[in-house]
Amino acid sequence: MSNPDTISSPFLPLPDGISILGVEASDTGLVVSITCHLPFALCPGCQQRSERIHSSYRRLVADVPSGGRQVTLALTVRKCICGIPACSHNIFTERMPEFVLSYARLTNRLRQALQDVGFATCAEAGERLASKLGMSVTATTLLRRTRERSVPAPDVVRILGVDDWAWRKGMTYGSILVDLERRCPIEILPDRQAETVEAWLRLHPEIEIVSRDCAGAYAEAARKGAPHAHEVADRFNILKNLREHLRDFLLRKQALLPEIEHVASEAILQKVRERLQKSSVVFPPANQEKPHFRKMSASLRVYEDRATPQTQLTVTQERKQASRARRYERYEAVRELH
Repeated sequence: MSNPDTISSPFLPLPDGISILGVEASDTGLVVSITCHLPFALCPGCQQRSERIHSSYRRLVADVPSGGRQVTLALTVRKCICGIPACSHNIFTERMPEFVLSYARLTNRLRQALQDVGFATCAEAGERLASKLGMSVTATTLLRRTRERSVPAPDVVRILGVDDWAWRKGMTYGSILVDLERRCPIEILPDRQAETVEAWLRLHPEIEIVSRDCAGAYAEAARKGAPHAHEVADRFNILKNLREHLRDFLLRKQALLPEIEHVASEAILQKVRERLQKSSVVFPPANQEKPHFRKMSASLRVYEDRATPQTQLTVTQERKQASRARRYERYEAVRELH
């Protein structure tokens, strides 16, 4: 299809000065030939108008899909001659920054759409979603597009969250700063040293609350960089500390757990018998045999007598030893039952 008089189309909106020359359709996509018909072009060096056309060439640019099909724009670009002798651009290519950037292979609106898909999903999921929408992109390209968008620094941060960030897990770490009121990251620091975080905090005296983990570096940075702010522990570390202390308590009291379990079980059965008796249902009498308690392995008693250990072990070594003993005891029980 070709129509030289076509200026634009409601299905393919174009900036002023760009017209559609023709459309070639296929099963997989559309190729739309467009050109710029403005009488002049602005020189990127001196910003002066030029009406002297030197030559033209064709460049292919990907655009947003139409009806699930990929759209490729065959853009005819003109080269113009600058009439200013002192200008460094004797011959320049006309620019259309509001539509497509120089040397870009996709339009600005397609770049925006890919960034939105990347922020809404992730790299791998975004690649699968984009292919369904008619946008051909890889996960790596999607990550690169999302990194192109700059996040403006906030003017005021009242509640700040600080945590470590893995540039390369197990080797290189940084610090990520999050505005907890807006729920978005605002800064990524190159390391997790106290001096780096302290220097950033001194630039934001408006901070009222600092939520951090239990790392000593962040505690020192908050104490020196924002002495007026209240320090709180984040939810993850609170639950982690509670879990660790509860585990240590149960391991120290493991010898009493079988007895507690038996007493609780008998209490539940007694309540069931009372309810069934009220409802005139005959319930078999309770077993009067002497209860048999589970025996705790001798290797687990390391938590019972930490004050006088046979060998000087650290807390971490004791935990590993007790954990291994529990696993071995379960393994032996499984073998015996089998």
